[in-house]
Amino acid sequence: MRFELKAKLTFSGELKQVETDIESTMEKAKPLLCKGAPKDKEAGAARVVRWRVTGRDLEVELESGRHVRAHDALLRLAKLLGAELGKKHKLGLREMTASECRVVLPSIEVSKHTRAKFERLPYDVKVGKAGVEISLKNLTEADIRGRVVDRLISMVEEAFAHVPARVAEPKVVRRGPKLDHPFREDPFEVAKRLSWVIEFPARGQWIYTEPYTKLLRALEDIIIENVARPLGFEEVMFPKLIPLEVMQRMPGYLDGVPEGMYYVSPPPRDPEAFLNFKQKLRLTKRLPIHELRRILKEPAYVLAPAQCEPFYEVFALGRVRLENLPLKQFDRSGWTYRWEGGGVEGLVRTQEFRRIEFVFMGTPDDTVSIRDEIINKSIEVLEKLGLEWRLSVATPFYMREGDVGADIGDSKKVATYDLEVALPYEKGWLEIGSYNVHQAKFAKSFKIKEVKDREVWTGCCGFGTSRWVVGFLAQHGFDPSKWPETIRKGVQPLPPTHKVVE
Repeated sequence: MRFELKAKLTFSGELKQVETDIESTMEKAKPLLCKGAPKDKEAGAARVVRWRVTGRDLEVELESGRHVRAHDALLRLAKLLGAELGKKHKLGLREMTASECRVVLPSIEVSKHTRAKFERLPYDVKVGKAGVEISLKNLTEADIRGRVVDRLISMVEEAFAHVPARVAEPKVVRRGPKLDHPFREDPFEVAKRLSWVIEFPARGQWIYTEPYTKLLRALEDIIIENVARPLGFEEVMFPKLIPLEVMQRMPGYLDGVPEGMYYVSPPPRDPEAFLNFKQKLRLTKRLPIHELRRILKEPAYVLAPAQCEPFYEVFALGRVRLENLPLKQFDRSGWTYRWEGGGVEGLVRTQEFRRIEFVFMGTPDDTVSIRDEIINKSIEVLEKLGLEWRLSVATPFYMREGDVGADIGDSKKVATYDLEVALPYEKGWLEIGSYNVHQAKFAKSFKIKEVKDREVWTGCCGFGTSRWVVGFLAQHGFDPSKWPETIRKGVQPLPPTHKVVE
């Protein structure tokens, strides 16, 4: 790997009269630019290849290999020059920019799929004879300090590493007994026919009527009484309107699946701003969408896609004490929102859905233990409900393959377990729960520190209660008299659907 960097350091005064001191500082910087490179890899360190003074600007060019990359060397050099010239000549460093940064990765075979991924990257990436060339221009100091170069290299290397493949069969680690399922209809079609759900104008949204709602609430109550309470979880209510700066700290969301969220644009709190909108609506009786586009501010929020975002934000940039942990909370106060686009499917993949989100924080051992206890309690609930289930190992979307291992024999190395129930009508399976240990990933992203710098882990377990209803109805049908006693006593009497329109 090779780096070439052209940068400019702007000082508070003219530099011509201090060129001699700049030259001596450049000599002094040589060992500093090699610091960190292995003894036998000094050739991979950074070096200044040329520099010149123009007014208040110091133009400098650096080259390096993989070790002590040129942009990191620039920061070291800028700090040293700022200190030396400030001490001797009262010259302060005012600005640092890079007009060009070129990175060459060693020659490697690049597939058509990988080339297509390169074309979608925000900087110029080309495949040449020397290898893959990355070109970044007009980098600000914030870009340099924010490690934009390193992140782009990682994105290019990920493109190399990723090979499209068929979706692998889940690694099933536990399975309940196989059960008979006399009911074989699609619960979505039956629910529509019985008016347990009524179509709403927005695709992927439904009005859930009295019997469906009572069944969902009964299942939620069973989960809370049999999982949350015995394990010491306390109920909280989290906001569902999440500021973008909070969402940015959630690994894998804005930088991974920004296409899967609803964005919220706040309006100006000014009735006059809506004058044209209101007048056109009254006159034409048609919604003047173009007027809304003109009025609304830029997006500032998303509707909660994960439900656990506020839990980590409470501790962002703060310090916790292990002796006060583990902390265990759950939230069921509202909807979760995800933009599924064309992926909407009946009641199993909707744009808004109900969940109970369990969140927790503690030592690594505590966090894994809590996650595994939640799984065991969840399975006990499924067996009380007479549902056929299986548990499989999964890799969550917010972690790269290998970030958290999938050693099935060691729960501590498993990032995620998925709990699924059988769907007899299609001879398939439906995920109803995701049980995650993030290791220190979320703590690092939210800059959560422990007072003695001991390691803190977080975890979350999402119970997709909308899907629990689908799985329950798929296996037991819609006749409450045939439901297990555990749920029957929670819904009796099951209210009728009140049809006002024939």
